[in-house]
Amino acid sequence: MPSKPRLAGMTLIEIMVVMAIILVLAGLLLPNYQQFLYKADQVICTGKLRNLYLNFSTQLKDGNGWPQLPSSVTVGSIQEQQWWVDYASNSMGLTLRDWQCPSFVRLSNRSTNSDKSDIISYLPTLFDSIPTTPLNSMRMPWFTESGNFHHVGNLSIRADGSVSPAQQY
Repeated sequence: MPSKPRLAGMTLIEIMVVMAIILVLAGLLLPNYQQFLYKADQVICTGKLRNLYLNFSTQLKDGNGWPQLPSSVTVGSIQEQQWWVDYASNSMGLTLRDWQCPSFVRLSNRSTNSDKSDIISYLPTLFDSIPTTPLNSMRMPWFTESGNFHHVGNLSIRADGSVSPAQQY
């Protein structure tokens, strides 16, 4: 008498073993998720700082000098931040997103405060209009993050193009 062919499939024990493996892997990854997120954002922010550096250094090499705030703009205000975004948009083709770290955007979106104090996360140093000043000030950062978004210190970029946590002067 011929036997019935056995249907292929997974047993309940096999399914439980696979689920246990998945749970163990998730348990290993979840505690480090926030660190992975900070590190990924730090890499993106480093790239954005380098992009700002390249655009502004090109302007300096063309002999244009560092952009000068109009006297009507208050330093440290939203108006100043908007001026930098507008200036870079008109003269270099940069957008608001080029001025914002992903961590900054995420924190801004979570904020319930309707009175936002910042629209950009990279603050430029205010140099004079002499084209060589920013290039000769090797220790002075060109752009510095407005917050410690990556838990390593505020990132900044200097005249030589190096990105590192900001140092006290």
